Amino acid sequence: MDRNILKNETNILVVGYGISGKSVASFLTKKGHNVYVYDDNDALTIPNHVTYINWNEIDIVVKSPSVHIMPHNRHQIVDDAIFNEKPIYSTFDIFKIYNPNAKIIGITGTNGKSTTVSLIYNILRTAGISVKLGGNIGIPYFDTLQYINPEYYIFEMSSYELTSSKLLDFEIGGLLNIEPDHLDFHGSFENYIEAKHKILDFSKCKIVSCDDKYTINKYKGKKNVITVSLYKDATADYYVENNVLVKNDTAVLDISNLPNLVGKHNAQNVLFAYAVCSKIGVSPEKITHGITTFDPLPHRMNVVRKIGDVLFVDDSKATNPTSSAPALATFTGYKIFWLVGGRSKHIDPMPYIGKYIDGIEKIYLFGEATDEFSNIFKSIKTVEVCKTMDAAVRSAYRDARNELGATVVLLSPMCASFDQFKSFEHRGNIFVQLVNELQ
Repeated sequence: MDRNILKNETNILVVGYGISGKSVASFLTKKGHNVYVYDDNDALTIPNHVTYINWNEIDIVVKSPSVHIMPHNRHQIVDDAIFNEKPIYSTFDIFKIYNPNAKIIGITGTNGKSTTVSLIYNILRTAGISVKLGGNIGIPYFDTLQYINPEYYIFEMSSYELTSSKLLDFEIGGLLNIEPDHLDFHGSFENYIEAKHKILDFSKCKIVSCDDKYTINKYKGKKNVITVSLYKDATADYYVENNVLVKNDTAVLDISNLPNLVGKHNAQNVLFAYAVCSKIGVSPEKITHGITTFDPLPHRMNVVRKIGDVLFVDDSKATNPTSSAPALATFTGYKIFWLVGGRSKHIDPMPYIGKYIDGIEKIYLFGEATDEFSNIFKSIKTVEVCKTMDAAVRSAYRDARNELGATVVLLSPMCASFDQFKSFEHRGNIFVQLVNELQ
């Protein structure tokens, strides 16, 4: 790829006008390029929107992350660009063209990546290191350029962006875990694994979980690889034993009392964050300070309210079964009234949540996935079809307040939000609003 392709005035077609598309279109326009936008929706509100594309007048295409690019379901505009021999770049590629020397810490994984990048950001920021946070966490790459020359960029990398990018280049790359997800985009689990592995293939230093069977055998023992494990493992550089984080067989941090990082899934996030920050030279004392002062992300295991013995927890960010399983594990010993639903990813939940099923008192279903999950759960648990999350909250509270002992109304929906909500954030905000309105 010619990194100089954007040095001169260029005619650019941006495909997709979501958060990333808007940001890259604005950035490229300010750089003096002629920018046109194609989007399937809201054409009247999009500046320089085009419906007919004269490919003779287009030099390059910039693809927003979620625009499908794989052969089995490629977007028609992507197909047309390939047919017309127009180069297609990702938004990450554009960032790298304009910032070739940027030191980037990239984190990916099916679950936990948003918390991990935020935790690394908090450690470095409180340690006095200039740093910017962005990527799939919801902050476009180009929004991070408001800060002049930070020492590090920390980017959450999605499998969409990893698949689409030609200029991947990381100082440190971490792959937390891999479980089936986004199979409609990638076409197969094998393609999804390949996309996730790209973050390691293009990193100077690679951080890998010994617990991830899809990754460890490929990278363990190779040069510049740091390994972590949630279990005592003498072969791992970092591991957890009796709730203590161990580095090279030396105890460095008690993780048993981190109120904002509860559960085994968060122990893995802490492991990766500690390994990253230690690698770039942050002292153990400053790493510990950054971890203990971390505030949890919105909509990820957030306690909303407690009414009597009933705890209400917002875990709207759990959009697949592998993300909901840690939430259920966290509330072992509680009577769980579980809100599930949305747009299904068609992943069988039982291999992931089956071991926690005994702690679930009742399941409340809403959204498009109602029939699918009703068929899965109705023979093993009491299920109530509520259609909307509003009805599910009211029914769950009605039942939970009549129980004795510790109970939790848990929104951990295992689904995307796009059937009834704009995003998982929107879904979580509505849940919080509904809970706060309860008498």
